[in-house]
Amino acid sequence: MTVELVGIFEGLTVPAVDQEGAALFAVRPVPGFQCYFVGKDTGGRACLLVSTSDASRRAPPPIRLESLDAQFELRCRITDASGHASDGTFTVARCRSGERETIRYFLAVCDIIMRHLGDSPSRSALASAVQRLASIFQSIRRPPVRSLNGLFGELFLISRSRNPLRAVTAWRIDDAARFDFSVGDIRLDVKTSTGRLRQHTFSYEQCNPPPGTDAVVASLMVERVPGGLALADMIEGIEARIAADEDLLLKLHEIVAATLGTSLAESLAVTFDARLAESSMLFFDLRAIPAVRVVLTPGVSDVRFSSDLSGQTPLGAETLIDRDPLYWELLPTDPEPGNRP
Repeated sequence: MTVELVGIFEGLTVPAVDQEGAALFAVRPVPGFQCYFVGKDTGGRACLLVSTSDASRRAPPPIRLESLDAQFELRCRITDASGHASDGTFTVARCRSGERETIRYFLAVCDIIMRHLGDSPSRSALASAVQRLASIFQSIRRPPVRSLNGLFGELFLISRSRNPLRAVTAWRIDDAARFDFSVGDIRLDVKTSTGRLRQHTFSYEQCNPPPGTDAVVASLMVERVPGGLALADMIEGIEARIAADEDLLLKLHEIVAATLGTSLAESLAVTFDARLAESSMLFFDLRAIPAVRVVLTPGVSDVRFSSDLSGQTPLGAETLIDRDPLYWELLPTDPEPGNRP
């Protein structure tokens, strides 16, 4: 539905400034819903207006960020497609950025929130959802916390997994996680390389995982190419496969926004060689690759090192699934020869 919301927004005309000083919006209803409207304010900014049915003693305080603001129970004057004006009370979430990709991202998250809340949401549920939206947009004003290539690798694994719902559920919730994916006894990290050597940086903790866990690294080559797979398109593909779980959809966007930060808008348009990534993806046992294995001296921490996996024997899909059946859900749907079950 994101494309539909973008089309509605782009078809709106900027409303004239209201002489009475009321908040004025040109709006169109979202098809299939009664209480959601895509709007454009007098500054041409993208908005989502939501009417709620239940009474509230006290409206939540407004939210004002550099790229987003939200006001609850705001008295508004709206104009429809015929130019007819009417007054009403709405919760208004507004994208303050004029960048096309940021607007598109805003509407994509609004789309998820609408499906998550359903029609006629309670004010408390709507307030919680808007807070989550604000958290996502607060993240995109911070510096990136990981490289774009690394995020591409993680998203590529999710997009190719047999069960992306399981993969997103297992995906890290913050940048401090030792492994990118954790489910049951499985610990899986994704490493990317822009060269032709499988040389990656590991932490001591990754190569010396907790007892009783099965720790594996997915290694793949990445290359940015014109006309390749855009990060935005890959995210939309994942959205389509996990559409049944709106909470996981929001988690997807929360992690992407927190990872890319201020580089989000430009990063979504970057294109990668999907064939290279797919053909080069191999899995290795983190307990078997070249690594620092000695017990660290007390007081020593955050040890990191570079390890070349070029001469290492990869693990096939059959071997991984024998070690833990949960790998079946995380592995690519059509592994390359040598990784096939």
